[in-house]
Amino acid sequence: MKKVGFLGLGIMGAGMCKRLLGAGFHLTVYNRTPGKARELIELGAIEAKTPAEAVSNSDVSITMLGDPASVKEVILGKGGVLEGIRKEATHIDMTTIDPNTTRRLSNAFYQKGAYFVEAPVTGSKLAAAAGELVLMAGGEEKDLERVLPVLKPLSKKIVYMGEAGKGALMKLVNNLSMAGAMEAFFEGMTLGRKAGLAPEKILEVLNHSALASPLLKMKGEAVLKKNFETHFSLKHMAKDIRLAVTEARRLEVPMPVTSVVDGLFDIAKSQGLDELDFSALVQVVEKMAQLPE
Repeated sequence: MKKVGFLGLGIMGAGMCKRLLGAGFHLTVYNRTPGKARELIELGAIEAKTPAEAVSNSDVSITMLGDPASVKEVILGKGGVLEGIRKEATHIDMTTIDPNTTRRLSNAFYQKGAYFVEAPVTGSKLAAAAGELVLMAGGEEKDLERVLPVLKPLSKKIVYMGEAGKGALMKLVNNLSMAGAMEAFFEGMTLGRKAGLAPEKILEVLNHSALASPLLKMKGEAVLKKNFETHFSLKHMAKDIRLAVTEARRLEVPMPVTSVVDGLFDIAKSQGLDELDFSALVQVVEKMAQLPE
Protein backbone atom coordinates (compact mmCIF):
# COMPACT_ATOMS: atom_id res chain seq x y z
CA MET A 1 0.00 0.00 0.00
CA LYS A 2 2.71 2.43 -1.05
CA LYS A 3 0.99 4.20 -3.97
CA VAL A 4 -1.27 7.10 -2.96
CA GLY A 5 -3.27 9.51 -5.11
CA PHE A 6 -3.99 12.86 -3.44
CA LEU A 7 -6.54 15.33 -4.80
CA GLY A 8 -6.70 18.86 -3.39
CA LEU A 9 -3.53 20.87 -2.73
CA GLY A 10 -4.96 23.78 -0.75
CA ILE A 11 -4.08 25.09 2.69
CA MET A 12 -4.37 21.65 4.30
CA GLY A 13 -3.64 19.33 1.40
CA ALA A 14 -0.16 20.59 0.55
CA GLY A 15 1.13 19.97 4.07
CA MET A 16 -0.51 16.54 4.20
CA CYS A 17 1.17 15.57 0.92
CA LYS A 18 4.57 16.50 2.33
CA ARG A 19 3.89 14.24 5.30
CA LEU A 20 3.07 11.32 2.99
CA LEU A 21 6.17 11.90 0.89
CA GLY A 22 8.26 12.05 4.05
CA ALA A 23 6.77 8.72 5.16
CA GLY A 24 7.95 7.07 1.94
CA PHE A 25 4.73 6.89 -0.07
CA HIS A 26 4.77 7.19 -3.87
CA LEU A 27 2.47 10.14 -4.43
CA THR A 28 0.44 11.21 -7.46
CA VAL A 29 -1.29 14.56 -6.99
CA TYR A 30 -4.06 16.50 -8.68
CA ASN A 31 -5.43 19.99 -8.16
CA ARG A 32 -8.19 21.70 -10.10
CA THR A 33 -6.22 24.97 -10.15
CA PRO A 34 -2.94 24.43 -12.03
CA GLY A 35 0.42 25.39 -10.56
CA LYS A 36 0.00 24.27 -6.96
CA ALA A 37 1.91 21.01 -7.42
CA ARG A 38 5.29 22.55 -8.29
CA GLU A 39 6.89 22.21 -4.84
CA LEU A 40 5.53 18.68 -4.38
CA ILE A 41 6.91 17.62 -7.77
CA GLU A 42 10.32 18.86 -6.68
CA LEU A 43 9.95 16.62 -3.62
CA GLY A 44 9.16 13.57 -5.76
CA ALA A 45 5.43 13.63 -6.45
CA ILE A 46 3.93 13.04 -9.89
CA GLU A 47 1.22 15.39 -11.16
CA ALA A 48 -1.87 13.97 -12.86
CA LYS A 49 -3.97 15.82 -15.40
CA THR A 50 -7.31 14.41 -14.25
CA PRO A 51 -8.72 12.90 -11.05
CA ALA A 52 -9.11 9.55 -12.83
CA GLU A 53 -5.41 9.57 -13.76
CA ALA A 54 -4.42 10.47 -10.19
CA VAL A 55 -6.02 7.32 -8.78
CA SER A 56 -5.61 4.85 -11.65
CA ASN A 57 -2.46 3.21 -10.21
CA SER A 58 -3.06 4.01 -6.54
CA ASP A 59 -3.74 1.57 -3.74
CA VAL A 60 -5.29 4.40 -1.74
CA SER A 61 -6.60 7.79 -2.88
CA ILE A 62 -7.54 10.84 -0.82
CA THR A 63 -9.68 13.90 -1.48
CA MET A 64 -9.14 17.02 0.62
CA LEU A 65 -11.33 19.64 -1.02
CA GLY A 66 -13.45 22.66 -0.12
CA ASP A 67 -17.11 21.64 -0.07
CA PRO A 68 -19.66 19.00 -1.14
CA ALA A 69 -19.94 20.44 -4.66
CA SER A 70 -16.20 20.16 -5.32
CA VAL A 71 -16.12 16.62 -3.90
CA LYS A 72 -18.96 15.50 -6.15
CA GLU A 73 -17.31 17.12 -9.17
CA VAL A 74 -13.91 15.51 -8.57
CA ILE A 75 -15.23 12.08 -7.60
CA LEU A 76 -18.44 11.64 -9.59
CA GLY A 77 -17.85 13.96 -12.56
CA LYS A 78 -16.46 13.17 -15.99
CA GLY A 79 -12.88 11.96 -15.68
CA GLY A 80 -13.42 11.70 -11.93
CA VAL A 81 -12.05 9.43 -9.24
CA LEU A 82 -14.83 6.89 -9.67
CA GLU A 83 -13.89 6.41 -13.33
CA GLY A 84 -10.23 5.74 -12.60
CA ILE A 85 -10.19 3.84 -9.32
CA ARG A 86 -9.13 0.19 -9.41
CA LYS A 87 -11.20 -2.60 -7.91
CA GLU A 88 -10.32 -3.24 -4.26
CA ALA A 89 -8.53 0.10 -3.95
CA THR A 90 -9.70 2.39 -1.15
CA HIS A 91 -10.75 6.01 -1.39
CA ILE A 92 -10.63 8.28 1.68
CA ASP A 93 -12.56 11.54 1.68
CA MET A 94 -11.18 13.99 4.25
CA THR A 95 -13.28 16.99 3.20
CA THR A 96 -15.88 18.49 5.52
CA ILE A 97 -19.15 17.62 3.80
CA ASP A 98 -22.68 16.65 4.83
CA PRO A 99 -23.57 13.13 5.98
CA ASN A 100 -25.92 12.50 3.06
CA THR A 101 -23.20 13.19 0.48
CA THR A 102 -20.84 10.91 2.40
CA ARG A 103 -23.33 8.05 2.31
CA ARG A 104 -23.90 8.61 -1.41
CA LEU A 105 -20.16 8.44 -2.08
CA SER A 106 -19.78 5.29 0.02
CA ASN A 107 -22.48 3.51 -2.00
CA ALA A 108 -20.92 4.61 -5.30
CA PHE A 109 -17.49 3.21 -4.45
CA TYR A 110 -18.79 -0.11 -3.19
CA GLN A 111 -20.89 -0.51 -6.34
CA LYS A 112 -17.65 -0.01 -8.32
CA GLY A 113 -15.91 -2.77 -6.37
CA ALA A 114 -13.74 -0.34 -4.38
CA TYR A 115 -13.79 0.64 -0.70
CA PHE A 116 -14.59 3.95 0.96
CA VAL A 117 -13.61 5.59 4.25
CA GLU A 118 -14.46 9.09 5.46
CA ALA A 119 -11.96 10.86 7.67
CA PRO A 120 -12.65 14.59 8.05
CA VAL A 121 -10.08 16.37 10.17
CA THR A 122 -9.78 18.96 12.88
CA GLY A 123 -6.63 21.03 13.06
CA SER A 124 -5.07 24.00 11.29
CA LYS A 125 -2.57 24.09 8.42
CA LEU A 126 0.17 23.93 11.07
CA ALA A 127 -1.27 20.67 12.40
CA ALA A 128 -1.53 19.32 8.85
CA ALA A 129 2.13 20.08 8.20
CA ALA A 130 3.17 18.52 11.52
CA GLY A 131 1.02 15.38 11.20
CA GLU A 132 -1.04 16.33 14.25
CA LEU A 133 -4.57 16.29 12.85
CA VAL A 134 -7.43 14.55 14.64
CA LEU A 135 -9.45 12.35 12.29
CA MET A 136 -13.14 11.49 12.69
CA ALA A 137 -13.50 8.29 10.68
CA GLY A 138 -16.58 6.57 9.34
CA GLY A 139 -17.37 3.55 7.19
CA GLU A 140 -16.61 -0.14 7.62
CA GLU A 141 -14.13 -0.54 10.47
CA LYS A 142 -12.16 -3.19 8.58
CA ASP A 143 -11.69 -0.75 5.70
CA LEU A 144 -10.40 1.89 8.09
CA GLU A 145 -7.92 -0.59 9.57
CA ARG A 146 -6.62 -1.35 6.08
CA VAL A 147 -5.63 2.29 5.44
CA LEU A 148 -4.23 3.14 8.89
CA PRO A 149 -0.63 3.10 7.55
CA VAL A 150 -1.61 5.98 5.24
CA LEU A 151 -3.55 7.94 7.86
CA LYS A 152 -1.12 7.66 10.77
CA PRO A 153 1.56 9.98 9.29
CA LEU A 154 -1.15 12.65 9.00
CA SER A 155 -2.64 12.43 12.47
CA LYS A 156 -2.09 12.32 16.20
CA LYS A 157 -5.44 10.65 16.88
CA ILE A 158 -8.02 8.71 14.86
CA VAL A 159 -11.49 8.24 16.33
CA TYR A 160 -13.78 5.69 14.67
CA MET A 161 -17.29 7.13 14.78
CA GLY A 162 -19.26 4.34 13.09
CA GLU A 163 -20.98 3.88 9.75
CA ALA A 164 -20.47 6.22 6.79
CA GLY A 165 -21.88 9.66 7.56
CA LYS A 166 -21.04 9.57 11.26
CA GLY A 167 -17.61 11.12 10.68
CA ALA A 168 -19.14 13.95 8.67
CA LEU A 169 -21.71 14.58 11.38
CA MET A 170 -19.03 14.65 14.08
CA LYS A 171 -17.04 17.19 12.07
CA LEU A 172 -20.09 19.48 11.89
CA VAL A 173 -20.58 19.12 15.66
CA ASN A 174 -16.91 20.00 16.18
CA ASN A 175 -16.95 23.07 13.96
CA LEU A 176 -20.21 24.57 15.17
CA SER A 177 -18.89 24.18 18.73
CA MET A 178 -15.65 25.97 17.81
CA ALA A 179 -17.41 28.76 15.93
CA GLY A 180 -19.91 29.37 18.73
CA ALA A 181 -17.20 29.50 21.37
CA MET A 182 -15.06 31.88 19.31
CA GLU A 183 -18.01 34.17 18.54
CA ALA A 184 -18.63 34.47 22.29
CA PHE A 185 -14.95 35.34 22.72
CA PHE A 186 -15.09 37.94 19.93
CA GLU A 187 -18.09 39.56 21.61
CA GLY A 188 -16.42 39.48 25.02
CA MET A 189 -13.22 41.01 23.64
CA THR A 190 -15.21 43.73 21.89
CA LEU A 191 -17.22 44.52 25.03
CA GLY A 192 -14.06 44.75 27.11
CA ARG A 193 -12.24 46.96 24.62
CA LYS A 194 -15.16 49.37 24.27
CA ALA A 195 -15.39 49.62 28.06
CA GLY A 196 -11.71 50.54 28.22
CA LEU A 197 -10.03 47.26 29.14
CA ALA A 198 -6.63 46.61 27.58
CA PRO A 199 -7.06 43.79 25.00
CA GLU A 200 -3.77 42.13 25.95
CA LYS A 201 -4.96 41.99 29.58
CA ILE A 202 -8.28 40.48 28.52
CA LEU A 203 -6.43 37.76 26.63
CA GLU A 204 -4.00 37.19 29.52
CA VAL A 205 -6.87 36.52 31.93
CA LEU A 206 -8.81 34.28 29.53
CA ASN A 207 -5.73 32.24 28.67
CA HIS A 208 -5.32 31.45 32.37
CA SER A 209 -8.99 30.79 33.02
CA ALA A 210 -11.20 27.73 32.59
CA LEU A 211 -11.76 28.91 29.00
CA ALA A 212 -8.08 28.42 28.12
CA SER A 213 -7.40 26.23 25.06
CA PRO A 214 -5.04 26.03 22.08
CA LEU A 215 -7.86 27.45 19.92
CA LEU A 216 -8.35 30.47 22.18
CA LYS A 217 -4.62 31.09 22.28
CA MET A 218 -4.26 30.98 18.48
CA LYS A 219 -7.37 33.00 17.62
CA GLY A 220 -6.82 35.38 20.53
CA GLU A 221 -3.36 36.26 19.25
CA ALA A 222 -4.81 36.77 15.76
CA VAL A 223 -7.40 39.20 17.13
CA LEU A 224 -4.85 40.99 19.31
CA LYS A 225 -2.40 41.49 16.45
CA LYS A 226 -5.05 41.93 13.73
CA ASN A 227 -3.22 39.21 11.84
CA PHE A 228 -5.82 37.17 9.98
CA GLU A 229 -3.45 34.98 7.96
CA THR A 230 -5.51 31.99 6.89
CA HIS A 231 -5.18 28.83 8.94
CA PHE A 232 -8.87 27.91 8.60
CA SER A 233 -10.61 30.17 6.11
CA LEU A 234 -13.73 32.10 6.96
CA LYS A 235 -15.46 30.85 3.81
CA HIS A 236 -14.92 27.23 4.82
CA MET A 237 -16.10 27.75 8.39
CA ALA A 238 -19.17 29.55 7.02
CA LYS A 239 -19.84 26.56 4.77
CA ASP A 240 -19.51 24.15 7.71
CA ILE A 241 -21.90 26.16 9.87
CA ARG A 242 -24.44 26.22 7.05
CA LEU A 243 -24.17 22.43 6.68
CA ALA A 244 -24.67 22.02 10.45
CA VAL A 245 -27.76 24.25 10.42
CA THR A 246 -29.21 22.29 7.49
CA GLU A 247 -28.60 18.96 9.24
CA ALA A 248 -30.16 20.30 12.45
CA ARG A 249 -33.30 21.33 10.58
CA ARG A 250 -33.54 17.85 9.08
CA LEU A 251 -33.30 16.31 12.55
CA GLU A 252 -35.58 18.96 14.12
CA VAL A 253 -32.91 20.14 16.56
CA PRO A 254 -33.28 23.83 17.56
CA MET A 255 -30.03 25.74 17.05
CA PRO A 256 -30.71 29.35 18.13
CA VAL A 257 -27.09 30.32 18.82
CA THR A 258 -25.67 28.59 15.74
CA SER A 259 -28.33 30.19 13.54
CA VAL A 260 -27.20 33.64 14.71
CA VAL A 261 -23.55 32.73 14.08
CA ASP A 262 -24.55 31.53 10.61
CA GLY A 263 -26.00 34.98 9.89
CA LEU A 264 -22.85 36.70 11.14
CA PHE A 265 -20.74 34.65 8.74
CA ASP A 266 -23.02 35.78 5.91
CA ILE A 267 -22.33 39.39 6.90
CA ALA A 268 -18.58 38.68 7.00
CA LYS A 269 -18.68 37.23 3.50
CA SER A 270 -20.59 40.27 2.25
CA GLN A 271 -17.77 42.43 3.66
CA GLY A 272 -15.16 40.57 1.63
CA LEU A 273 -13.60 38.58 4.47
CA ASP A 274 -14.00 35.17 2.77
CA GLU A 275 -10.33 34.38 2.19
CA LEU A 276 -9.11 35.47 5.64
CA ASP A 277 -8.92 33.26 8.69
CA PHE A 278 -12.29 32.80 10.39
CA SER A 279 -10.99 34.83 13.34
CA ALA A 280 -11.62 37.84 11.07
CA LEU A 281 -15.27 37.46 12.11
CA VAL A 282 -14.31 39.70 15.04
CA GLN A 283 -14.27 42.60 12.58
CA VAL A 284 -18.00 42.19 12.02
CA VAL A 285 -18.63 42.34 15.78
CA GLU A 286 -16.39 45.39 16.15
CA LYS A 287 -18.19 47.26 13.36
CA MET A 288 -21.57 46.44 14.86
CA ALA A 289 -20.31 47.85 18.19
CA GLN A 290 -18.91 50.94 16.43
CA LEU A 291 -15.56 50.20 18.01
CA PRO A 292 -12.79 52.47 16.67
CA GLU A 293 -9.97 50.64 14.91
